[in-house]
Amino acid sequence: MGEPELKAALQREGEAQIRDFWQQSESVVASRREELETQLVQIRAETDRRLQAEAAELSISLLFEAQARAMGCRLHAEMALEERLRMLAQQMLPMLANVDRSTLWKSLLEELPAAEWTVCKIHSADQQMADRDFPAADIACDETLGGGMIVTTADGMIRIDNSLSCRLLRAWPELLPKLLDELRKQVDNDETAHPDTAG
Repeated sequence: MGEPELKAALQREGEAQIRDFWQQSESVVASRREELETQLVQIRAETDRRLQAEAAELSISLLFEAQARAMGCRLHAEMALEERLRMLAQQMLPMLANVDRSTLWKSLLEELPAAEWTVCKIHSADQQMADRDFPAADIACDETLGGGMIVTTADGMIRIDNSLSCRLLRAWPELLPKLLDELRKQVDNDETAHPDTAG
């Protein structure tokens, strides 16, 4: 084999080896590219999952916070409304007593047990009846009572609050839900109370 043939053979062998090398390299690169693409898909899926989980957690947290705030606002508003209704009811006691003050006084007086009452607290409108029915007692006026009386014995051992104010206080837990229910019905029936009412 001459020199030209040897060169040609070596050149062919070299080209064949280079082709094999490039083919192997391209195969490795393609395989690695597929691996990287698979990893990227997995990373994106994991990132999306984490973001969705964090978003869901944040959404739940914000919803819980909003509900807690709304509940707090509602409780505050209900307490303010309850107090306002109680004050209005308290202010109405003298007017209710005036419907038939003497009959009311007699009924409340008859409920008292027999005793030596030395102190009697009343509404000022009941002064004459108190002077008549408690001649030996110190009479004091308190406009917040509305009607009725608070009587105390000399030794202070017995004290009976038979005033309209006390009766309102005792009846309030039962009366309040009924008032609120009636108030809700009135608001529901009032077209001007709805936000979609045309102005």
